[in-house]
Parts: sequence; C-alpha cells; structure tokens
Amino acid sequence: MQLLELAPHITRLVPAADRYLQSRSDGRESQRVAMEQMAEGLRGDLKLMAAAQAGFDEKLTQQGETLAGVVTDVRAARVSSDAIEARLQGLEARMARLWTLMLAGMVVLAILGLVSIAVLLHVEHSVHGS
Repeated sequence: MQLLELAPHITRLVPAADRYLQSRSDGRESQRVAMEQMAEGLRGDLKLMAAAQAGFDEKLTQQGETLAGVVTDVRAARVSSDAIEARLQGLEARMARLWTLMLAGMVVLAILGLVSIAVLLHVEHSVHGS
C-alpha cells in the first residue's frame, strides 16, 4: 500500500534518474574524448620537441666541430708566435752585438784619428823645428 502511494513520486523520479545517468554517461564519454584529444596533442608536441632536439643536437655537433677547428688554428698561431718571438730575440741579440761593435769601431776610429793628428803634428813639428 505504501508503495502505491509512492508510485507517482517514483514515476517522476525515474526520468530524472535516467537523465542523470545519461548525463554522467555523456560526461564520461566527453571526458574520454577530451583525454584522447589531449593525448593526441601531447603526442604531436612530443614529436615537435623531438624534431627540435634533433636540430639542436645537429647544431651543437656543428659548433663542436667549428670549435675544434678554432682550437687547432689557435694552437698553430701560438706555435707561429713562439717562433717569431724566438727570431725577434735572436735579432735583438744581433743588434746589441752590432751596436757594441759599432761603438768599439767608433772609439778605435777616434783613437786612430787622434793618433794620426798627433803623428802629423809631431812630424810637422819635427820638419819645421829642425
């Protein structure tokens, strides 16, 4: 008897419950579709990132090769610079010896000049004095 009294209420609740269950089912389906779309988007993003990473790796390899070439050039320049510096030191030593020889030569010339003048004066004095 009590069930008969609740029957009109149950008949109103059944469509509401049906709509609720249907909306939950639709919600789950829409969530599943949204998750699949998000997963597909993530897959696409990962593919783009992998391609960008590959490009980055290639550029990094090229820069490493370029840097190795620069290091080789710098080493060659250093060796060349050391050789030039050694030559310059040799030239400086030669120049110092030449200056010393030139000064010694000038002193010898000055002494010879003075001796020549003294001899000439002595000879002239001897010639005129006798």
